[in-house]
Amino acid sequence: MVNLKKSDKIIILRGGISDEKEISILTANQVESVLKKKYLTDIIDVEYDCKKLIKDLIDSKPDKVFNCLHGFFGEDGQVQSILNYLKIPYTHSGVLTSSLAMNKAFSKVFFESLNVRCPKSFEFNKTVKSFPVIAKPICGGSSNGLEKIENQSQLIELQKKKIKNTILEEYIEGRELTVGILNNEICGIMEIIFDSELYDFKNKYINIASHVINPELPREIREKIIKVSLKIHNTLNCNCISRLDFRYSSNLNEIFLLEINTQPGLTKNSLLPEMAKSKGIDFLKLCEIILSNAKCDSI
Repeated sequence: MVNLKKSDKIIILRGGISDEKEISILTANQVESVLKKKYLTDIIDVEYDCKKLIKDLIDSKPDKVFNCLHGFFGEDGQVQSILNYLKIPYTHSGVLTSSLAMNKAFSKVFFESLNVRCPKSFEFNKTVKSFPVIAKPICGGSSNGLEKIENQSQLIELQKKKIKNTILEEYIEGRELTVGILNNEICGIMEIIFDSELYDFKNKYINIASHVINPELPREIREKIIKVSLKIHNTLNCNCISRLDFRYSSNLNEIFLLEINTQPGLTKNSLLPEMAKSKGIDFLKLCEIILSNAKCDSI
């Protein structure tokens, strides 16, 4: 970890070209609002013009880039490749880690290779014999496009839409848990409580779900969720920060890993900042920890 200097120039990447653009804007604005009080900061709004992005990065001469992009291009290794090429240290994980974590199909193969239990997968264009199932984008975040399919008729209707890059998983009845990692250590365990069956975009950003930090769990489950989270974070070579989402089935007394997020949201309603705050880490300190770990992939 490299110490920050007040003379450091920090460029914040905002916006992007994915359907999570608005969340990126909220994250970037929140980050910039605290960092500018102590550091020299500027924002680059990322759009479809890659040549302009590269020129803006070169012209701004940053010491570090705080990547606040989410989803396609910003979270899947693409912008990380550009920053590696320009040799500009950036926050969050590198190219391979980002691309693997972003792809829910590939990451599931990785998880299972480590003997971590996940919901069963089904081929999208095949007949499913056991319902309900969850349909979600293979490469998407913020729970956009998350849908519960109750029967074969609903699945056929979804298949008629010819939705590309969709993964089907068994629906796990149980409690929604998330584990935050900061500075490569456990930052908190949180239970997310909501009225609907799915923790979707609406519960994340519109009708905000309730968050319970350090919920009551059987001792063996708490120990297991910590062990699995650190194992995945470290083996995947995540840099500094990640958040892992689980379902806990009390009937089976088992946890199921749903996915890992290498760039958790940093909005006022986001989960990891809430966990950090409960440990006495305010938002500025949180951003400083993330920035102190900024680096390029080794070449």
